Amino acid sequence: MSRALFRAPAPEEVELALRRRQLSALRAVLAERELVLARLRDRLHSFEGRYIRQVGVLYRQLDEWETRIAELQVSRETMEETERLLREAGVVEPAEVAEVAGVASALDLKALFREVAKRIHPDFAVDDHDERQRTRLMAQANEAFRREDVGLLQRMLNGYDPATDSWSSEDAAAALARTLEQMERVKVDTVSINAEIETLGRSEMAGLERRTIAAAAEGRDLLAELAARVKGSIGLAMRRFELDSIRARRGEARFDPSDLVTVEREAAR
Repeated sequence: MSRALFRAPAPEEVELALRRRQLSALRAVLAERELVLARLRDRLHSFEGRYIRQVGVLYRQLDEWETRIAELQVSRETMEETERLLREAGVVEPAEVAEVAGVASALDLKALFREVAKRIHPDFAVDDHDERQRTRLMAQANEAFRREDVGLLQRMLNGYDPATDSWSSEDAAAALARTLEQMERVKVDTVSINAEIETLGRSEMAGLERRTIAAAAEGRDLLAELAARVKGSIGLAMRRFELDSIRARRGEARFDPSDLVTVEREAAR
């Protein structure tokens, strides 16, 4: 009867197996925190959309009226001269700058996604286990690209090495060094994710969402209340613009809005 040969693992191989288990646990924690961050972003994005529909559009209208009021105080000749000087100097308009920046950002995102795909695409799998792992990561990368999540794509590019699941071509010491390096990167990424979650939680939009939820528990619609206030401000701005226009045609001094507030309050009594 033949006797199977058994080779005791080297110390590096034992530690490598341990570190890989630790790396797997760290990645699981990172994945959980990324999920928390994604859900928080989605929730705040949804609330922000509601806020914009109910209140934000009104603020834009108010800004437009405030701008029209301000423009009454500026000489048209001065504005035209300023625009002419800017054109002659070749200054790029803000809208054009934003457009150029947007194109550059989109190109950077696509380039980063292509680099990630080169590293993790299932077509490069060496076995069934590797293919399943790569397929899961590829789905995660596709979702990150859809959300334009550059940070997550960068972490995937830095944190995943296809050689991790198959290291027959390199010695245990090199694989161990690689694994330790990946562990440190995952720890850094986890700290970064936690900081981003904390920052979002302290943001103005998150605070407004919490106040809106608290108001709803009291039977109030906070966003509706805010919208009503902004509508009132729009009404005052429209009246100010009307009075300033009349005074400008007459060559009179600019209208003092405090007078209008006094008149409105007297009329409300």
